[in-house]
Amino acid sequence: MYFLGGVVVTVGGFGYFVTLAIVGAVFMAIVAVAFYVFFAFTLYRLAQKRNMEMPWLAWIPIAQMYVIGKMVKSVRISNFEIPALEIVLPVAMLAYLLFNGIPVLGLIITLAYFALILLSLYNLYRQYVPENAVVYTILSIFVVPVPFLFMKLAKTEPVNIQ
Repeated sequence: MYFLGGVVVTVGGFGYFVTLAIVGAVFMAIVAVAFYVFFAFTLYRLAQKRNMEMPWLAWIPIAQMYVIGKMVKSVRISNFEIPALEIVLPVAMLAYLLFNGIPVLGLIITLAYFALILLSLYNLYRQYVPENAVVYTILSIFVVPVPFLFMKLAKTEPVNIQ
């Protein structure tokens, strides 16, 4: 029972559920913002370490894909090469954001985008730690380790830049 502006408000089972849902949503929003800031910061540091022009783009969501694409440059799948990743990755992210709600097309675009990101990250990891690139890529499937891996990469020198 609460007093709200002189009115007695009774909170039943549903009220507790709503309160818990709101507290959970606020907590998750705080965690999401903290994760985003951490990811942007580590990508920014990595771009600075690579002496990229405009490393501050790492703080802008779609431009983050530009930064990753600029560092990776291209991805090779068997005999097929995807050049100019600094253009392809942001466009792929936009396509994912626009079409992921469409039942079949959205699923195809989501899977293609996810595969492209993983291939790009694999090539980035291969530039720094070729012996652990596969392990780092597998860890990247879970998303949360990525900024920690970027932080580690920012502290090392690349061994083979394409």
